[in-house]
Amino acid sequence: MPEANHFQHQSYPPVPSGPVLFQTLDSRTHAPAFPELHATLKVGRVILVHGTFMGEDPFGIVRTLQSFADDLPAFAKLLRGIADSLAKRTRPMITSLARDLGNYTSGFRDRFQTLVGDDPRIELLDPTWSSENHHFARADLAVRLLDQMLRRPLMGGQKTLLWGHSHAGNGFALLSNLLANDRDSVRQFFQAAGAPQAEHWVRVQQALANAATPHPLANSLLVATFGTPVRYGWDTTGLAGLVHLNFHRVYDSERPERARPLFPPYALPEVLAADWGDWVQTFAIAGTDVPSLPEATAIHSLGALLESGLAAPAHDWDTRLIASARVRDACARWKQGTRCHADGVNLLVDYHESGVRTFPGIPIELSAMGHGVATSIHWLPAHLQAVVHAFLNH
Repeated sequence: MPEANHFQHQSYPPVPSGPVLFQTLDSRTHAPAFPELHATLKVGRVILVHGTFMGEDPFGIVRTLQSFADDLPAFAKLLRGIADSLAKRTRPMITSLARDLGNYTSGFRDRFQTLVGDDPRIELLDPTWSSENHHFARADLAVRLLDQMLRRPLMGGQKTLLWGHSHAGNGFALLSNLLANDRDSVRQFFQAAGAPQAEHWVRVQQALANAATPHPLANSLLVATFGTPVRYGWDTTGLAGLVHLNFHRVYDSERPERARPLFPPYALPEVLAADWGDWVQTFAIAGTDVPSLPEATAIHSLGALLESGLAAPAHDWDTRLIASARVRDACARWKQGTRCHADGVNLLVDYHESGVRTFPGIPIELSAMGHGVATSIHWLPAHLQAVVHAFLNH
């Protein structure tokens, strides 16, 4: 997307404005240390952010109970108690089950810190985001990130690197639009979200209103995404550098950056074995969100804003007869085989299998339909080397 993006959505397929690089990674060959991250790129802090369905309220149950408590005063104390208990237990339970499969753990953070030494400081987003799969959850993530950056300022000249998996990257895209800080579009964003009164929303809205355009933090923000589906557009005035790393295997030699189209559907074994790379990254585009009752109004309003410039897809005979408009449009967009983002450096990587396996004996490179390798502790050194090299050379 261009400068002054104003929260516009990416098109399908987008036309990359930056380089598209093809690379094969080997987990056995990487630099033993990464001093460039601090010494050359001036990164003082890295914030790790997990993707969808890995947070404190992935299915909106806590928020639903809280909304019921507001409507049922006689049961409010009980419902809020259950909601609070679930909020405290959900994330630890998910982490114990998923570990580093599609998830950033404290072990991942510790390994990252060991690789880079004393600087930069490696953090998990705290408090984390709900990880629900809809517009409001990702908008809340963007606001949480900006609030954390404002409350924990770095020394002058240092940068923050956001390192995020899956839809966390789309929260980063919204953050780039916030930091671009166009007054009118930021006002529309907060209005569409329903002007939430949560403390982090109030603090961020006030901070943006009192800041320059773009916000000063924009010049100190680097972003690395892993397996992020192509959704919201990036405002290039709202950040200093952007790299996308996606698991990809060439399907079309004439258009090697194109993913294997998801419609018409292909064989389930190909999907499960990630024969053509990260299946989830190409699947989770516009039209695949999961609605949430407590934020239904905000989700609808944000959708109207964030998808206002998204053109309706053209339909051929194979999609025109699908009854549901949402599914019909999604299928037409899946036919595009979109892998690359419009902005930033697109790293399309394949993997030499490392021999590491997940339950029940699946190579880690192929886990979660190709979507799990991005957060693997085993592959972190190779990923870090690839990202640092991209920032330094592009």
